[in-house]
Amino acid sequence: MLTVHRTRHHNGGAELTAYREAYTGGEWQLYVAGEFDEATTGPLADVLDDACRQRAWRIVIDCSAVTFADVAFLRALLTPHAHDIQVVLASPSTAVRRLLQATGTVNRFPVTRRAWSTPTR
Repeated sequence: MLTVHRTRHHNGGAELTAYREAYTGGEWQLYVAGEFDEATTGPLADVLDDACRQRAWRIVIDCSAVTFADVAFLRALLTPHAHDIQVVLASPSTAVRRLLQATGTVNRFPVTRRAWSTPTR
C-alpha cells in the first residue's frame, strides 16, 4: 500500500490540505478553499515549494472552493512551472477562472473536472 503524507493549514480565510505520495517524484494532491491573497497564500506557496524540492512530477489542485484569488495565488501556482512540474487544476471555481482569464494564463494549466479524492493512508 502506498503511504501518503497529509498536511493541513488554516490561515485567515484560506484553507489548504495537501496529500503527497511518500516517494520522491510522486504526485501531490492539494485541496484549497477560501480567499487567497498576499496575506493568506503563504502556506500554499510553502507547500508548492516543498513539492518542487521533493521533485514531484505533477500537482493536482482542487480549486472548486476558492472564493477569491489574486496574483499572489497565481504566482504560487506558477512556481512549479519553473521546475518543469505539471500543475493541473481540478474544478477551478469562478474566482480562479476569472483570475486566469484576466491574466492570460488560462492555457498554462490543464483543467480536469474530476472530483478531488482523498488518498488512503
